[in-house]
Amino acid sequence: MKVNKTRRNVFAGLALAAILGTTGCSAINPQATTFEYAPSDGTQTTVSADDTANSDTVDFLNIGVITNDANDSGRVMGTIHNKSSKRQSVELKINNNKAFEFSLDANEQLMLEEEDLILESVGTEPGGLADGVATAFGNSIEFNVSVLPPTLEEYRELYPGDLDEREQSEHLYDFQGQYHRDE
Repeated sequence: MKVNKTRRNVFAGLALAAILGTTGCSAINPQATTFEYAPSDGTQTTVSADDTANSDTVDFLNIGVITNDANDSGRVMGTIHNKSSKRQSVELKINNNKAFEFSLDANEQLMLEEEDLILESVGTEPGGLADGVATAFGNSIEFNVSVLPPTLEEYRELYPGDLDEREQSEHLYDFQGQYHRDE
């Protein structure tokens, strides 16, 4: 059976259009899976050295404060990772509270939850964003810091004060949506 040349060209064009139509998205849209991000409740920022040829950075990852009230004390959580090749002095300041200072070896990670860092008065209600300043290499960057309530179980143990666990979780079970049935 002899295939008409025009018909063959039409089918080839349709096949090419189908292939380009299904693969073209990645050519014009960046894929979400290629971005680095902190999949958590805290926020992140990176402080770089002045030298653009130098890739030395210090990452402030998953930075947050656990508190029950803006006027209450709060505990700082997160990780500071010195990705530089030298020892670095770093500083973290939240809402004009006393700055926390650390000295990190090259490629050292510091888990702030293990340091028992307490702010006397957080100054921001839970659910809000506090003003943060991260300093390394003599450079400072302002960023937002998540202020989280001790509602979730993993945050309750980080809360620095006395806590009524029932009060923190009771409201989670009060919701009676449109599909709720008493059994």
